[in-house]
Amino acid sequence: MFITSFHHFRGFAILIIISAHVHVGSIESDNPIFTNLVSGSTALFVFISGYLFQHLQKNKFNYPLYLNRKFKYVILPYLICSTPAIIDIAISGNFHPLFGDVGVLEGSMLNILTGRHVTAYWYIPFAFLLFISAPIIVIFSQLNSKKQLLILSALSVLAIFAHRPIGGLNPFHSFIYYIPFYLFGIYSVVNKKLIKTIGRFNLLFLLIALLLAYFQSSIMGIVGSSHKDLFTFSGVDVMYIQKMSLLLFIITSLPHLEHINAKPLSFFANISFSLYFIHGYVLVLLSKISINSILLNHGLSDVTATLIKYTLVVIISSMLSVIIIKVLGNKSRYVIGS
Repeated sequence: MFITSFHHFRGFAILIIISAHVHVGSIESDNPIFTNLVSGSTALFVFISGYLFQHLQKNKFNYPLYLNRKFKYVILPYLICSTPAIIDIAISGNFHPLFGDVGVLEGSMLNILTGRHVTAYWYIPFAFLLFISAPIIVIFSQLNSKKQLLILSALSVLAIFAHRPIGGLNPFHSFIYYIPFYLFGIYSVVNKKLIKTIGRFNLLFLLIALLLAYFQSSIMGIVGSSHKDLFTFSGVDVMYIQKMSLLLFIITSLPHLEHINAKPLSFFANISFSLYFIHGYVLVLLSKISINSILLNHGLSDVTATLIKYTLVVIISSMLSVIIIKVLGNKSRYVIGS
């Protein structure tokens, strides 16, 4: 069954993810609470992926068919969209400093395996681990609610102390951090009645998320996501708890929004994967024409300049998505995922 409000949520999520990658001047440090709310929003997309994985399961899980679809519609577009960046970086030799002193072949392979070559592309190597873990995830979906909650709690504790990997360079580390969000998406489908029951705490979840975003910036002095090596201790990752609270607010709000027809969000939801693959290149393009300096030199504030840059990124990415879809038709899914 098609869930309109959840479809809109998907469109909202990709817009928030893009917003976390757009900043001009000191916009992030000057607006720490907002920055903390939009940072780490990939958690929303991971949750959506888990939710849809379970929601769309109708018959017995067909693992080979599942992997085939993921290769055609996720991995193949990733490899195709990565090619220009891989070639450009290989020619310049400008590999990520955390790779160390690497040659062209080694550096290019590391880029593909980590997604470091384009903004947000780290998600695909991590998602690949989700794909190959599908049989185990299916087993999780078949457990009773108590066992699911126990597993979710244990993995959440692990994620809270793991934080995110430095530079997004370790897909296995990302898997440890994000797998609870994916499983929570599955849990929300399997236990719809429970989710509906806690809906009365809707505003409380939002308040907790806002307070945690404030706590991160004003008390802990943290702006944005926390990154560290997996086996070093750096306290509790408050961002994880904040995003879980935000998700609880969103998932309990959606039933009240089911009958709202938000066509713009539906549009962005339909091209969400292509926006994901394309917006990193648009950011590079705008950087090459020094968009930040152009906007600030016209006397605009950091906030106004960031809003204009964000609007440009969304519009240009959307236009390119629509053009590619029009030209390639159904084959566009193999190239840009939409």
